[in-house]
Amino acid sequence: MFPSRITMPSPTDPQIEDTFSSALSALFTDDVQNSHGIPGSHVIYHSPRFGDLQLHIPQHPDAEEGRKLFAHYLWNAGVICADALEEASQDQDGGNERPHGLYSSPKLEPGQERPASASWDKRYWDVRGQTVMELGAGTALPSIVAALSGAASTTITDHPSSPALTTNAIEQNVRINILERDMRGGTDNHASCASSSFSSPSLSSSSPEITISGYTWGTTTFYSPSSYGKPSPQQPRAFDRIIVADCLWMPSQHGNLVKTIVDYLDESRPGSCALVVAGFHTGREIVRQFFEDPEDVRSPLRIAEIFEIDVNGVRRPWEPSRLGETKDGAKRWCVVAVLVRK
Repeated sequence: MFPSRITMPSPTDPQIEDTFSSALSALFTDDVQNSHGIPGSHVIYHSPRFGDLQLHIPQHPDAEEGRKLFAHYLWNAGVICADALEEASQDQDGGNERPHGLYSSPKLEPGQERPASASWDKRYWDVRGQTVMELGAGTALPSIVAALSGAASTTITDHPSSPALTTNAIEQNVRINILERDMRGGTDNHASCASSSFSSPSLSSSSPEITISGYTWGTTTFYSPSSYGKPSPQQPRAFDRIIVADCLWMPSQHGNLVKTIVDYLDESRPGSCALVVAGFHTGREIVRQFFEDPEDVRSPLRIAEIFEIDVNGVRRPWEPSRLGETKDGAKRWCVVAVLVRK
């Protein structure tokens, strides 16, 4: 389901390596791909609502600091997050309605799995009219879908050394899928972009606003994406939704992530929340630490919802550990959580 949303454009002059690579999924049917794309290439995300979105995968960085960020892939957590935002941010009787309902189902019991027809809770995942920030954006797929879905403003951030910023990958993805799409009449949204890296900072005077910034978790300064060290002219204050897609794999940064969520989650809006989706490719234990360490989460925030979802959309209860779980088995699943203020 989710991995099938991603395809790579066929090369104009295919080599034998390309043919072999494209056949891997057919040869190894039990193997699940949890990251997509080749650094420096493009992938296509097939959106049920918005059609094909072309995403530039950041080039593999030369600097060691940039390589540690793993922004040069599109991860399943980002794909799942994009699906959730897209599905929840539309009316039940809309023209692009999915065949199943849009409202949340009863809570999962231990050992119970919910079929792929289960839906996303609109209280959390509907971003229409909301101010949204994404942390560690990489290709920025969730941000792009949020903007297309009607977010009032979308702030896209990644670490200042991330190749997603230094190679202008985020800028390209926003321009192709939102700004140029809007000019072609491909969406009802009219987007303006505030980013010093754009030659034309505002291609439209209408909202929603899209901002790209360099940002280090745990700090309070947003930087120009094209020149680290130069603070952005406008510093964000608070957001209704904070997207955290596949950002939990560095345990040393868990505290900084929580600090950012607490600092920037809008206290004046009771419904504000952080939307967290993470894969287990670095191990379930690291993910568990984020959710169960009192110093990181339980003091300022609480978990409003948490479950696991696999690549086919099947859901099951969140378990901090699963006896006998293999690495290949864990690749199929992501954890989904909603964090709110206590």
